Formats: sequence, structure tokens, C-alpha cells
Amino acid sequence: MRINEIIDTHFSKVFEIKLQQELCKYGILKQAEADQIILEIRRDANFIPLIVSGVAKVMRRDGKGNGIFLHYLSDKQTSAIAISYALENKKNDIRIKAESNITYIAIPAKIVNLWFEKYNSWRLFFLKLNQQQTASLLNLINDIAFENLEFRVLRYIENSSLIYNNSTINRKHFDIARDLKVSREAISRILKKLEKEEIVTLGRNKITLN
Repeated sequence: MRINEIIDTHFSKVFEIKLQQELCKYGILKQAEADQIILEIRRDANFIPLIVSGVAKVMRRDGKGNGIFLHYLSDKQTSAIAISYALENKKNDIRIKAESNITYIAIPAKIVNLWFEKYNSWRLFFLKLNQQQTASLLNLINDIAFENLEFRVLRYIENSSLIYNNSTINRKHFDIARDLKVSREAISRILKKLEKEEIVTLGRNKITLN
């Protein structure tokens, strides 16, 4: 599909017609394979990725190999944090990586900034995104501060299942450990306990919610 067809199909009920026309004019339709980095830390936020299909992962990285999973992006979403960096002309402190094969529209940051002045639908879109993603981050902070690891692992699996609309998710124990910033051994121990309690079923690099 061409970009104008994609915008008409996916965003006609989200953005006003003039904004759709500018999205067609300035946006660049791109694709990324699973595990491909879309936005990297310590780089200028030159564009904003607007997801058309697939799932991307947003992570906070420190540039020293340490990081933590923040939230997912799916269709009709982008990162409110990335928009904020673009508005302030700052380098990224987050990494956005394709979790699956994705299609997205790369919107130049300078155009995004102008849309806040011109289009009410863009302002509302950003405010809704910011509210949703802030709520997700607050839940993350709450879980780290007040919940045990078993609860955090189960919530992670449930959220991943929800975003993919599938009771089975493809995950290695190492992947979960990295995202939750805990040891692989601790994750394996928790998953075996959940399997024993018949909450999940473990397979080769996959986990199924029962």
C-alpha cells in the first residue's frame, strides 16, 4: 500500500484532513525487521516513528549496557517521550526497537513541532499518548518499589500477551531478565514456580498463559 492509502485506512478517524495531507507529504513509509533499532540513545531525535503495524519496544538505556523495559508501542502509536525530546531538541535517552516486523511512518521532528501549533487533533493525540504512557511508567515504578518479583514477571507476561493478542509469547528467560533488570536465574526460578502452579506452560523459548 502507498502512504496515502495507509493514512486513509489507519488514521482517517484520528487526524483531521489537513493533518492527514501533511502526513502524506512529509512522512516517509518505512519497515523494520524484528530486533532492528529504530531510535537509538545519544542520537538526535530527527524523526518520530508512527507505528502502522507490528510492535516496538521502548527501553531506557544508559549507554553502558544497562537498561530497563518501559512499554510497548503498537499500531497508531508513537513515543510521547521521543516527541518531548524532539520538542526540546535533545538527544534520545531511550531506545525504540522493533519487537516484531513493523511498518511505520517516519515524521521529521521539525514538522512534528509545528503540528502542535496548527492542529488540535495532533495535540489531543499527544495528550492521550502521554497519559497512557505515563500511567504505564507509574505502574512500572509501583511494581519495582512495592511488588515482589513473581508479580512483576506475571504482569510482564500478561502485558506481552495482551499487546500481541495471543496467550503464547516468544521469550527467552534471558529476554525477560534483561527487560526487568534481574538475574536470569531468578526469572527461571519464578517461571518454574508459575508452571508448577499451572499458571503458565513453558516451551522452547516461549511461554503460554493458561
